[in-house]
Amino acid sequence: MQPKKSKVESNQKQDEFKLRISGKEIGKYSYSIDCDKSFFEISGLSDVESGLLKLQIEMEILEKMILLDFHFKGELVLPCDRCLDPVSVPLDFKDNLVVKLVAMMDEPCEEDDLWIIDENTYELDLFHFVYESILLALPIQVLHPDDEAGNPTCNPLILSKLKELSRTETHFEEDTDPRWDALKNIKNDQ
Repeated sequence: MQPKKSKVESNQKQDEFKLRISGKEIGKYSYSIDCDKSFFEISGLSDVESGLLKLQIEMEILEKMILLDFHFKGELVLPCDRCLDPVSVPLDFKDNLVVKLVAMMDEPCEEDDLWIIDENTYELDLFHFVYESILLALPIQVLHPDDEAGNPTCNPLILSKLKELSRTETHFEEDTDPRWDALKNIKNDQ
């Protein structure tokens, strides 16, 4: 019976990202959503070990347009790219989305920061947009910070193993085949 409970929880979490727009008056609306462990499990951001991002959404409904401003703030725990130990990564960033409402649209058009949808759409499902925003905000390389002396603060056992392996690779590079060394001396006479 446990899988049913998980499915219900995941549906409830995804439903938090559906904002009803049908019947709403022109004006501004605010929403707060937590991107927590269940969000990261559903979204497939498997590198995220834990963490919490608070998401504040400001929605402004105009006559034929909806403006959405997103503010993400929090901290995620990701594996270090050097030693694989957990690293806490603080995030504080903003993103925005413009939704244009048009009459009689067969299929919605979604680009990076612009969606074009039918004006009779009931709700906006922002789950995938939020997922992509977080994914793009993650640093390209996640490493433990260096100490005051500029030395890495990664797991010392892993660092020593990496140092040992890099010495071995350097040794292999020095031992080249002498037949290839002769080719280094050939000049291109064109």
